[in-house]
Amino acid sequence: MTPMKTASFSFTSILCCFTFTLPSRGDESLLPPNTSIAKAIDHYIRANWQDKNIKPSQPADDFTWLRRVSLDLVGRIPTPREARAFAQDNDPTKKTKTIDHLMKSPGHIRHQAREFENHLMNGTRGQLLGYLGKALGENRSWDKIFREILVADESNANAKGASEFLKVRVKDLDRLTNDVSVAFFGVNVSCAQCHDHPLVQDWKQDHFFGMKSFFSRTYEVGTFLAEREYGVVRFLPNKGKEKQADYMFLTGKKVDPPGLTEPSKDEQKKEKEKVEKWKKEKTPPPKAKVSTRAMLVDLALSPKEQGYLARAIINQLWNRFYGQGLVMPLDQMHSENPPSHPELLAWLERDFVTHQFDISRLVRGMVSSETYALSSEYNGGGNSPLAKDFAVARLRPLTPMQLAVALKQAGLIIPLKDLEKKTEEVDRSAGGLAEQFQYPNENFQIGVNEALFLSNSSRFQNECLPEGNDRLVTAMVKETSLQEKADLAIFSVLGRPGTMDEKSAIAAYLNSHGKNELAACKQVVWSLMASPEFRFNH
Repeated sequence: MTPMKTASFSFTSILCCFTFTLPSRGDESLLPPNTSIAKAIDHYIRANWQDKNIKPSQPADDFTWLRRVSLDLVGRIPTPREARAFAQDNDPTKKTKTIDHLMKSPGHIRHQAREFENHLMNGTRGQLLGYLGKALGENRSWDKIFREILVADESNANAKGASEFLKVRVKDLDRLTNDVSVAFFGVNVSCAQCHDHPLVQDWKQDHFFGMKSFFSRTYEVGTFLAEREYGVVRFLPNKGKEKQADYMFLTGKKVDPPGLTEPSKDEQKKEKEKVEKWKKEKTPPPKAKVSTRAMLVDLALSPKEQGYLARAIINQLWNRFYGQGLVMPLDQMHSENPPSHPELLAWLERDFVTHQFDISRLVRGMVSSETYALSSEYNGGGNSPLAKDFAVARLRPLTPMQLAVALKQAGLIIPLKDLEKKTEEVDRSAGGLAEQFQYPNENFQIGVNEALFLSNSSRFQNECLPEGNDRLVTAMVKETSLQEKADLAIFSVLGRPGTMDEKSAIAAYLNSHGKNELAACKQVVWSLMASPEFRFNH
């Protein structure tokens, strides 16, 4: 792979809306519903290139594409055997077959569950991994997952663990309100908590407290969640007297649940007595006759409102696979911040809703497009296109688990017959190592702690550069020629053949340290693992 213009990878260099101005889902101007997701993506992205006279980058080579899609779908790098086999395969459908194979592997569910957990539980200590692993493994639709998480029916065995989303936030209803709006609807309503937004006319205090009303009856009883039969939210507007909030969705649509009263002192006393009894006996409280959280879910999934749920997750997944959302920032999906490709987002929304919020189908379509397969090296002349034009693949820093799994896997020689077993073992043992790395944000930079860990940590040496049978450094020593040692190292770590310059540089280094060949091989592998090429998904 030729080094990018924006980053050198060679061995020698190492030493605060709610309404979009979008076409209607039934708009005849959109591509037909029977268009494949990949073709729709390429159609709308190319139309933008044509309008702006943008020349895109060339398609990524086979080694780069396989590494990219493997990291995105199963959270690991390909083995040298996988990379060579894919590059040598002349089947024109090999990318489709590879995507299908990866999405059927156990690693796909493990990785996707982690990605969704980070999206939903970011900034908390709660865990949804068990629930998400089961839900995604059964290919539950996104609207069903949304319902199970917000309704949080702890008597439903199939939704076990889903209530954790609410439990870690229920003591702070303001945060819960905003986190739900961000995670499921792509809308950060925190600015509207204290005042109407001064710049975005759609963001009113009525929206924030209208959403908060749906959670106002939720509380904890020991380790269980409970919901009262009554409750209202009152707030003080910027101007005027205190007012009672309506139960209102982000679109302004309202519902009127029973129990729109405040409890009397006697009712409060009786409720407290019941709660103490439930806590003492460690029994779950009875279900509320009417759940206002369930009312929110029903409202959000009604035909005219469900686009919010659809667009938000589409934008999240697009950002994950393409390195930039169709709307940025991801939590600012409002009328003052239109999408870069409104017709594409409208088409994807219609398709996603039509196909019952099928996450797997959407993921498969996104990684099957030619746009996804573009090179991250731009040779179009002049300045590189803007990120929002998607004319060149973006460099995406690996997540902590992706990096930890990649580091551990790269130090091994994994026989093809043991691939699933060994990669699962690596995956399950990488959690501790992953804690050493920072989760990437929009302005990610490699920190000092990570650099010091890779340079000086005995843990890194022991876990990522082990010796013994089926270990990379030991296998390098056994190779007869310096060129073969170099090629094995580059293929194992970077998933591609080395250039002549890279192999010559490594061979010269190994030759100059011949008295301690094992230590020299470790230094070579370390330098490749510490390289920018390894640190990013490109």
